[in-house]
Amino acid sequence: MARLLLAFFICAIGYQSYHLYFGEQGVKRQEELAKQVAYQERINQRLKQRNQALRAQVENLRLGEEAVEERVRSELQYIKDGEVFYRMVNKK
Repeated sequence: MARLLLAFFICAIGYQSYHLYFGEQGVKRQEELAKQVAYQERINQRLKQRNQALRAQVENLRLGEEAVEERVRSELQYIKDGEVFYRMVNKK
């Protein structure tokens, strides 16, 4: 009888340990979720930095004419009256 009771307790402990580790709310699942959260936090941090840079750029464009002029010159190759534009072309 004692052996049967001991076997029952060993099976019960094994069953509970299995569910504790591999179950739906088990340790393995918690580790997976922690990795996912850490990955998402890294992505969010990069996006926050990008958003801050964009906000600063928008504010700079909103307040300063120099920034607008610089942007127009670089993206649209704007040239003021009286300026001479030289384009250097590499020959291959």
